[in-house]
Amino acid sequence: MAKPYSMDLRERVAAAIMAGQRREAVARRFEISLSSVGRYIRRFRETGTLAPDKFGGHKRYALADEEERLRDWIKERPDMTLAEIKDRLHESGIEVGQTAISNFLRHLGLSYKKNAARSGAGARGRQRGSRSLV
Repeated sequence: MAKPYSMDLRERVAAAIMAGQRREAVARRFEISLSSVGRYIRRFRETGTLAPDKFGGHKRYALADEEERLRDWIKERPDMTLAEIKDRLHESGIEVGQTAISNFLRHLGLSYKKNAARSGAGARGRQRGSRSLV
């Protein structure tokens, strides 16, 4: 996504429009789209400012409010799987996916059991020792 145009450009565009120039001519002169010119003028009329809205920033984790509870659960049962955590959260009325849980636990630096069904399984081709001939 592109960054917002500078305030200097926005002010020059608005000044040109207020001076009576047509929007099409202003768009060509400043090499911006006609829709941008329209947005700047509409924004100025509605809000009194040409400043862009907040751009970017940090998004909170969906489970940020549940940090203490998750830490307690992992402390009680370090072998708890993501599916089990998801089920316990569901019982509490919190609907999140396993990816959200995994990302939040990684953010907290907590470990968890990855998969109950494959607890010790490894790739068959990586076993040590000689193969028997049949």
